[in-house]
Amino acid sequence: MKFLILLYKEIVQFFRNKGLLLFALYAFSLDIYLAATGIDLTLKNASFFVQDRDFSYLSKELVSRFPPNYFNFKGYVLNDSDIEKLLLEDKAVGIIRIPKDFEKKLKRGDKTFVGVIVNGAELSSSFLFSAYASSIIYRFLTGGFFSPPLEAEERIFFNQDASSKEFMAFSELLTVITLFLLLLPAAAVVMEKERGNIEMVVVSPLKVRLFMMAKALSMGGLVVLFTTLALVGTIEWVLEIPVKGGVIDFLILTLIYAFAATGLSMFIAAVSENMLQVSQLTILVLIPILYLSGSWTPIETMPKVLQWLSHFSPLKYYIDGALAIAIKEVSIGKLTNHMIILTFQGLLLFAAGNYFLTKRI
Repeated sequence: MKFLILLYKEIVQFFRNKGLLLFALYAFSLDIYLAATGIDLTLKNASFFVQDRDFSYLSKELVSRFPPNYFNFKGYVLNDSDIEKLLLEDKAVGIIRIPKDFEKKLKRGDKTFVGVIVNGAELSSSFLFSAYASSIIYRFLTGGFFSPPLEAEERIFFNQDASSKEFMAFSELLTVITLFLLLLPAAAVVMEKERGNIEMVVVSPLKVRLFMMAKALSMGGLVVLFTTLALVGTIEWVLEIPVKGGVIDFLILTLIYAFAATGLSMFIAAVSENMLQVSQLTILVLIPILYLSGSWTPIETMPKVLQWLSHFSPLKYYIDGALAIAIKEVSIGKLTNHMIILTFQGLLLFAAGNYFLTKRI
């Protein structure tokens, strides 16, 4: 009964804290909406020029293969100095260079090259421009007018429109969930320190460990509640993105992950004396967890040491499982390995964090 009263007290105290409440409402709604609609990882309306030294039928046909929904053809350039000027003034994302005798060499079957020059100052768009342009040029050279040595056919699974909207919405939600699982339990404990209530708890008949567990579990439960509202309200209703594997499966995995993240939050609370330190340490813990999870960069591209360390990050298994549920329509029953690892890490971190926090008080 005492434990239930403590849970109720923590929940009421959170909703009375207007700052944290508004922050949570913003993060689980508007922040996810802005990430899904404001960040586009696809190429759109990329300005480019063509240096055509052949001006043949086939060279013009190649230029026409660049679709206007991805590319914005600005015209032709004659001199190399014009190319440098256009890139220097950021008037073009890329330049396509078609060599002399382009058509003659193709018809004879001789080797020829098409140059793609990109503006490296715009790193993201330049990579996309290079990839899209290379694919278009390759398809043109290996099919259509000539006998192709091979024919490549692309098929996209799970996200057939190749839209970044789905990925960005769920990726931002997972980041927000982690942030609040680290922040809220630590904030609840440290606010008691600032008010001088910890000393009263120590001398009272109430066990300190029970008091701390109530804070951790109540804040974790609130994060799961806000996650539900974000999935149903922001993602499914506002953004019209379905959770393909089911909201319930997503929440079950989130609940398991909450133990691991809450355990880390207890370590933050143990060494923090005020809310400023809580916010600083939360960011300090959050950033390496995100790096090692593969959410910002593929784990395969990391150095071997970081790849090895990534296996100790609970967020890695949570992201893999959550995206599999949300986008690939995988059921929770097929994520047994993820659940076992998360459960083990969660119980270990939660028990260690609770023990360390109790000893520090």
